[in-house]
Amino acid sequence: MQLVVCLIVANYLSLLLIKTDSESTSIKSNNFELYLLSLSKSQVEKEAMTLAEDYRLIGAGGFIWKYDNYYHVISSAYSNKNDALLVQNSIKTNQNLDSEILTINFSSKELLGNFSGEETKVLTKALNCFQEFYLTIYDIAISLDTSVYNEISARLAVNNAHNNLATTIANFKTLYEDNLTGNIKILDSTLEKASKTSQSLCSGSQISKDQTYSSILKYRYLEMLEIYYNLQFE
Repeated sequence: MQLVVCLIVANYLSLLLIKTDSESTSIKSNNFELYLLSLSKSQVEKEAMTLAEDYRLIGAGGFIWKYDNYYHVISSAYSNKNDALLVQNSIKTNQNLDSEILTINFSSKELLGNFSGEETKVLTKALNCFQEFYLTIYDIAISLDTSVYNEISARLAVNNAHNNLATTIANFKTLYEDNLTGNIKILDSTLEKASKTSQSLCSGSQISKDQTYSSILKYRYLEMLEIYYNLQFE
C-alpha cells in the first residue's frame, strides 16, 4: 500500500513542477514493469475463458491476457515481484494451485510537438492516468480482501477513482475538442476505452455470473492495464 501511495504522490508532484508558462517538445508517460499472476493457460481462447469463470467465483480477476501464444487466466497484477511471489506461495499452500508469474513491461508512450505549459500538464496526467487508475483500484482490492474495507466502502472508493479519471479525461477533451490527428487522436480513443472500463467498474457490472466484487475490481484494473499496454503499439 505504501508503494501505491508513493507512486501516486510522485506523479502528482511531477505535475506541480511543470510551470504553466513553460513549453515542451516531448511528453512521456511512465515506463514500468508489473508481475501478473497466471492461474492457468491454454492455446485455445474459449477454453481459457471457461476456466476464468470458475476462478472469478473465488475472487480472482479471471482476465484473459495473451502472452507467448497462450491465453493466460490472470488473477491479479503486482508492482512488486515479492508480493506476487508471496501470493503465488500462498495459493499453492492453501489451495494447492500451481501458478506462473508473467513479467510485463509497459513502455513509455511519447508525444512530440510544441506544447504549452497547460497542455504539458494535461497530457502528462492523461498519459499516466491508466497506471494511476490501476494503482488506486489495486489498493482498493487489497483493502477489501484484507477487510480494511467492506464492499460499501470499496464501492465509494471506486466512485472517487472514477471521478478522478473523468476529470482527467474532461480536461483533455477541453483542450482537444476538434480535428484530432496523430498520437493525440490515438490517445483520445484510448481514453474513451478507459472511460468505459471505469464506468463498468463504477456500475459493478459483472463479467460472469456470481462473480465476487473483489474479482470485479481485479478484472477491471487488468482490463485498464491491457488498454494502456496496447497503446504502446499504436
